[in-house]
Amino acid sequence: MPTLEDSIVIKATQEELFWLSQDYSKRLAWDKYLRVAELKHGLCKAGKGVEAYCESKKGIGMTVRYVSFNPPQQVAMEMTEGPWVFKKFSGSWRFKEEAEGQTRVFFRYNYQAKAGALAGLVLNPVLTWLLRTDIKNRLHYFKAAAEGKMP
Repeated sequence: MPTLEDSIVIKATQEELFWLSQDYSKRLAWDKYLRVAELKHGLCKAGKGVEAYCESKKGIGMTVRYVSFNPPQQVAMEMTEGPWVFKKFSGSWRFKEEAEGQTRVFFRYNYQAKAGALAGLVLNPVLTWLLRTDIKNRLHYFKAAAEGKMP
């Protein structure tokens, strides 16, 4: 199962960044990839076992369940429903203080495509490129929001 990860240093505390990343009432203000981001079942706060639905501006939606929730260091989710192309999909955020007032934020995806071997030869490189781009963009959007530099 391919694992893709990138990181960025942000001028904010680990605690601030953890909660900003998991606050669905603020998610669409910084995550320019999404048009829908909501917790399911009427819940207002993310936590272990909680489900969330996110949909990209291209109309691709996914429901995930939080499998770990460890403020302010780490959070991880796994797909429960999603695009036909994925057999498995998961993601995580990690936050590591590097210096006073600066935190390195890691964003990771793990995935397995449903396609057979031949389709996987074509599909996996395309998915890898798309997901790497998504990770990089999300980290930059997140940094701009956290540092008050949103356009």
